[in-house]
Amino acid sequence: MSEKGWGLTSLGFRRPTYVELLDALEYKARELFGSTANLTVRSPLGLFLRIYAWMLNILFSVLEDVYNSRFVDTAVGTSLLNLGRAIGLRVLPAQKATGYLTVTGPPGTVIPAGWLAETAAGIQFYAVTEAEIREDGTALVPAMAVEKGPYGNVEAGTVTTITNPGAVAGVESVTNLKPFTGGRERETDEEYRDRYYVSVDYAGGVNADAIRAALLQEVEGIMEAKVFENDSDFEDEHGLPPHSIEAVVYGGLESDIARVIYDKLGTGIQTLGDIEVPVITLSGNTKRICFNRPHPVPVYVRVTNLLTGRNFPHDGQERIISALVAYIGSRESGGVAVGETLYHQKLPAVLYTVPGVLDFDIFIGADPDALQMENVRVDSRSKVVTDEEKVSIIA
Repeated sequence: MSEKGWGLTSLGFRRPTYVELLDALEYKARELFGSTANLTVRSPLGLFLRIYAWMLNILFSVLEDVYNSRFVDTAVGTSLLNLGRAIGLRVLPAQKATGYLTVTGPPGTVIPAGWLAETAAGIQFYAVTEAEIREDGTALVPAMAVEKGPYGNVEAGTVTTITNPGAVAGVESVTNLKPFTGGRERETDEEYRDRYYVSVDYAGGVNADAIRAALLQEVEGIMEAKVFENDSDFEDEHGLPPHSIEAVVYGGLESDIARVIYDKLGTGIQTLGDIEVPVITLSGNTKRICFNRPHPVPVYVRVTNLLTGRNFPHDGQERIISALVAYIGSRESGGVAVGETLYHQKLPAVLYTVPGVLDFDIFIGADPDALQMENVRVDSRSKVVTDEEKVSIIA
């Protein structure tokens, strides 16, 4: 360890500043060449010491990065991903939105894999597997967005156009009865770090924590999951039957979620939820796995008396709206966690991330006609969500 307290110390790694390095070099130079040595910025020796201090500063910066790469809290980029690989955790790449298309037409008509449908805005989705229209004249077709990213997260009833009407004879119409979800950009370092800490707490066995950890680690597209368990012989206060679990999962494909729950589910434990997915066991039997999606609680935001300075950007209001939506979260992205309160006092910090914001009043609430300066609370199965149309700014 350095006697100067630089480099690796008992308190960790400390990188000296350029000024500290230059002072140390000048001190050593006067010790070797005498106190009258010319160390000014224009002297040859002074120039050399400054160049050397600059090089040492770069070296210590690299050494600090190497030291920080060993720890999850400070590692970034590839170094952080390498730490995750050591426990079997991989980064979530950009993902396509998934969901189901309801296709109508003559019974027996086969919808081939790759069949295309799209929204009025031209966002296309393709059939993941082949499906046949049933006797009732409809077919439920698993589908996926053609492009990766959040653009494929569309609301229910928006995929209504058949891309190639003549591709399959007899098909009359198409729609999506539920939203497409799960589309996202590549996982950020912060999101990956959060999943890392959940994964290192990966519980063994078949308890609720083990199921939650497995969902977060093994299913692509899941942004959050909560698992509630009732191991008693009586119905609990939340309405869970005896010996049952309820998984509330935000994001991810339904079939993948059901498979992971089944793999971790204990014998004799029933699952509870509005979404029911059949899972084929290794013995060839069919088991119904149920789970829930978080109930969305729409939040409206109104910013009034907005006062800005000279450095307020020309698109400042759009930046404020985007920052608020990102912080609160939407139906397709993270934000405030499932079951967590939206705290009013945390929102000013979000607005101040936009340059030039000086003062304002902000009101929030679930009722657009009764916004207040109060927190928005939700139950453990719900999540606050918003979008750009629900955020308004009055300067």
